[in-house]
Amino acid sequence: MYISRRISPGGYQYSINESYYEEPYFKSRVLVDLGSTPERFITYYSDVAFSIDLEEKLAEKGKVTDQFELEELFFRFLKPEAQRWVKFSKNRKTIKTQELRNYKPEEIHWFDRLRLIVLKLDHREPQRVVNRPFPFYHKLLNKSRDEIENLLWDMEDRLNFRERIRYLLAIFALQRVDNLEDRDRLFLENLCQIASEPDYRMGLMEEEVLSRYLSRYVWFYFDALPWRKVPRVYQTIENSLYQELAYSLHISVEVLLSLSKKEVLKLFRAKILELHPDRGGSHEAFVKIRKLMEDFLKIRF
Repeated sequence: MYISRRISPGGYQYSINESYYEEPYFKSRVLVDLGSTPERFITYYSDVAFSIDLEEKLAEKGKVTDQFELEELFFRFLKPEAQRWVKFSKNRKTIKTQELRNYKPEEIHWFDRLRLIVLKLDHREPQRVVNRPFPFYHKLLNKSRDEIENLLWDMEDRLNFRERIRYLLAIFALQRVDNLEDRDRLFLENLCQIASEPDYRMGLMEEEVLSRYLSRYVWFYFDALPWRKVPRVYQTIENSLYQELAYSLHISVEVLLSLSKKEVLKLFRAKILELHPDRGGSHEAFVKIRKLMEDFLKIRF
């Protein structure tokens, strides 16, 4: 079971759904409609003691569950104090390992793999590694299109604004497109291609996947992304910083912008050791690269 949400006027509509197999795809069905306020199903006895009043409703649908499973489903709707208690309790529980069957990456749609690679690894060019057999792909096995989208959507919600921009550019391969009109065209072409693929839609209509799932990327791209508003002078300053730091690290600007924060910091630490005055390096060069890295991290991450 999982929590499904759909965009509606004024917010979201929620439901408890389950995925089931109906050849040739996994599909989704609603078990309990939660409306726009799933919190109304939570009864609090104190700041941290609560129950979720849905066991009987789910039993009527043939689903046997317990409060532990329900608290995981409803975690996002709990009060902050209750969330902290659930996290604390979870850390004390023994985690059961799940046996996984062997599978090929191709069993997962390429766009789902791209998104999970960026969400998990913060990779700037996931297209280069999309066919690698990453172990985290198993999260997407045996799930309907609705469950996959809700799983990824929940992960996307944890990104901050700057991370979300990088994420969108990476999954739609827009990083190297400088012309705004070309970028808009490529974005829409990629979006329409994804919506047209039967293995992505998994039995749904193009209009359904566009309006229910892919529309969130359209809104963010055209309403929130800042490139139409950035004055040229700031773009010039930013590009100059990238060029200077890339030169100092002995890599190209393209490579620098494709690296994750972890990868950049690894290169930086190696360089800072090399330039450290205690090891015979130049104090001026040491201070300069530290300042470059501080400015780069503020802008880029």
